[in-house]
Amino acid sequence: MATSETQIEQDETRARRRAFADVLPLVITLAAGAICYGLFYRRGLGLAVIGYSVAPTERVMQGEVPYRDFLFNYTPGILWLNALLMKWFGVTLLVVRAGLLVTRLLTLALIYSLARRLADGWLALLPVALTLGWLGYEHLFNPYPDVYFMPLALAGLWCGLNYNESRRTGWLLLAGLAAGAVFLFKHNVGVFVMGCGLIALALREWSVGADETRRQMMRGLVKRAAVYVIGFSAVVAAMAIYLYSQHALGAMVEHFRHHAAAYSESRAIGLPSPKQLWPLALAVTMAIIVAVILSKRAPHLLEVFIKLVTLLMAALILWPGRAYLFKQSATAAVAYLPPALFALVVAAALWPGVRSHIRQAITSKFQTPEARRDWWQRNGALLTVMLYALGVYLEMFPRADYYHLVRVLPPVFLLLLMVLLRARLTLASHAAWLIVAVPILLLVVTGWQATWRPQFDGRFRFVNRHELNVERGRGIFVGQQQAVLVEGLVKLIQDNSADDEPIFSFSQRASALYFLAARRNPTRFLWWRSVGISKAERDGVMQMISERQPKLVVVQEIAATEKTREFIGQYYHRLGAVADLAVYGRD
Repeated sequence: MATSETQIEQDETRARRRAFADVLPLVITLAAGAICYGLFYRRGLGLAVIGYSVAPTERVMQGEVPYRDFLFNYTPGILWLNALLMKWFGVTLLVVRAGLLVTRLLTLALIYSLARRLADGWLALLPVALTLGWLGYEHLFNPYPDVYFMPLALAGLWCGLNYNESRRTGWLLLAGLAAGAVFLFKHNVGVFVMGCGLIALALREWSVGADETRRQMMRGLVKRAAVYVIGFSAVVAAMAIYLYSQHALGAMVEHFRHHAAAYSESRAIGLPSPKQLWPLALAVTMAIIVAVILSKRAPHLLEVFIKLVTLLMAALILWPGRAYLFKQSATAAVAYLPPALFALVVAAALWPGVRSHIRQAITSKFQTPEARRDWWQRNGALLTVMLYALGVYLEMFPRADYYHLVRVLPPVFLLLLMVLLRARLTLASHAAWLIVAVPILLLVVTGWQATWRPQFDGRFRFVNRHELNVERGRGIFVGQQQAVLVEGLVKLIQDNSADDEPIFSFSQRASALYFLAARRNPTRFLWWRSVGISKAERDGVMQMISERQPKLVVVQEIAATEKTREFIGQYYHRLGAVADLAVYGRD
């Protein structure tokens, strides 16, 4: 009897230990996220983004409707969510930042959960480390739409993987709903994610339904695709019905139609020049040559050599004030990482069937149902993750700058882990773990240099360490110069206008003053230089100024605005300036 009780107690102890071991990596993920994100969620201020994402949120709270009452270049999910947060917790920047913090932690938890089902044990923490290593570019906690849609896209990937394993159509419906929710925050990414999800579905049905006739396969694919599209369409239809009821749907479609063409022409930014890659490419090429020689003549030295080269590269990246070209090359290489991974995954999925001719190889590879099912069993999860990562990554274009790049990397890191683990399995060497460790370490180090290091000065103090003395910005820390700029402009505006009097800003940065100074924007424009605005609409604003409708006008004092300032000067007088931003008031 005693022996039986002892055995039960031991089993319970082992069960508790297993449960603790299972939950510990998730606890580490959330704790690390809370620490890393907690350092920065109150620091830094992107004035232009506040003018575009936060100021219009207040207009929504006041009863205005996007597109009908003001132009907005995205679908309105970000405005609705932040309006809800500020209605519940107060009209301050810190409330928006708290929402961003929770969203980022949710994204991190989903990254870990997805990695856990795709990799074994503690390896699931590697994409978490990469995501925390690449926090953001310069302003880390600006309210961008992609910060909000990222957990929704990852949830869609989770549902897609569940359907891949279970074939339950309920997961397809949820995946479609997730893609529709992405659409609410960024319309083009919602379409990309939905389309990539359909491609993954089509590949699966073609592979798994190998025993069915072509007609049966197509009928089944159409039925399942319909479930997926219904989920997506339900969310989009709900948004469209609401906007139609507010007489805003036609205005949105018309604005998006003009905005897309103008945006692609004026904001297209290519990937970094391939010339920037040569220092890293040269170092890697030389290391590979030496490694090949060692593998044949002195294999016992190969592992030591790889470790030394990796540490040397990491040291060059981290070396303050030195090796600038190598640092630039490592950061530029990250910009090329996603498209390189996508191409590699496609090639790896097709490679076993490639012989002398692609068409002949594909025919021989997939001519039997068993071969197709086996192919999908080996590659299905990898291709599904790749397609969802691709859908999110396409958010970058036509903007391929580092600001956009860093924000779309989390699902790419999941894909990278899967590729590295597959590469590791192909090597029988005891040093195969270096296949995973080396690129992960160099990526984290590069992320530190590119996204963490700029947040600190030479003494490792926060660059943004001066708390704003502005009511709506309390609790936010910025740099000394930005604190002087924001506080000076807010005081100048509030001293020369009343709460109910409108102001207008030609300056993109100063558009944040609508929110920070709590003043009304009398126009439909959030930014004067925003794309998709017609000449007639701009002429209407100039007519409004000639009629002296705004109480104050803010303009940047640079050569490019000389004619604009001359026009303003006919109807307003200069009240003062802070840095290069001047405030004009009417008599």
